[in-house]
Amino acid sequence: MIRRALIVVAGLSGAVGASQAPELMQQYTQRLGGAVQELTAVIEDFEADAAREGLSLDMALARYSASQDGFFNRRGLSMERTFARHERITAHRRALQDATAFERPALFWRYHDRALLDGTLDDYRPAVPTTTEGAVYAFLGFVLGGGAMALLLGILRRLRRPRRASVQ
Repeated sequence: MIRRALIVVAGLSGAVGASQAPELMQQYTQRLGGAVQELTAVIEDFEADAAREGLSLDMALARYSASQDGFFNRRGLSMERTFARHERITAHRRALQDATAFERPALFWRYHDRALLDGTLDDYRPAVPTTTEGAVYAFLGFVLGGGAMALLLGILRRLRRPRRASVQ
């Protein structure tokens, strides 16, 4: 009786935990979209400033690199990092949007942006899963949580059984 109760509790815990994955990924994707939007605005401003001076993007960045002023050198490097980050998170966002419900977790963990994930986790609020995806994740969490507890209890039971002396 206690064994079954522990398995059900572990299964329910797994279900609740796993059902939050789609919500966490959804909140992260929203934050990712906001970051892409803001970085796009910064890049567009930079490109417009360069165009007003008759410079291509590469020429503008080269000016920063060629400057004798350390501030301008560092500013050029930070703009290059901004362009690279924009490209990286735009591709990540596109991949998440195009992924299936079961591809999304792998892409989420493989390519996540640490700063955006930390911000998402800081602001994260659990949600009741009302989508099919949330229900599937909850079911899988229940099976995995209950299965893990059943396995653990089975191992503990075997360890506690006295060993029979072999008859010779």
